[in-house]
Amino acid sequence: MRIVLTLFLLLINLSAHNLQHKVWHEEATVLAFSFASNDDFSYESYEIYAPNREAPYQVGRTDAHSRVLFLPDSKGLWKIKVFSEDGHGKIVEVEVNSLNKITEVSNPQNSMAFLKGLAGIIILFIIFTVIYKIKKGKNEENIDSK
Repeated sequence: MRIVLTLFLLLINLSAHNLQHKVWHEEATVLAFSFASNDDFSYESYEIYAPNREAPYQVGRTDAHSRVLFLPDSKGLWKIKVFSEDGHGKIVEVEVNSLNKITEVSNPQNSMAFLKGLAGIIILFIIFTVIYKIKKGKNEENIDSK
């Protein structure tokens, strides 16, 4: 009984470490940056500030195409600060009048993770049962031969 309880607790613990994700398609606010000479501004730092908030809403680096993408959660004037290590940069203000709507949501069922964990525990149980039976059989043969 202890083994079953231990295996059950192990299974619960395994499912707690399952990183979940969601995939959906929304229209993002996109800003593209470049220099007048068409030099890109890729992988440079940025900070996005929501209206009436002092802490950054989002921080990161521009993508390979020198873009900053974000999904605003409130209407108003948003500030985007982009800056490079050599001192180049810009502060852009973007007015958000309407919020984006989710068009499609995809969240795979996480029951598969539970089933995989359960299958793993069952396989381990079977392996240890077979090993136990083999050793028990050898011990009985040694006792009978004496």
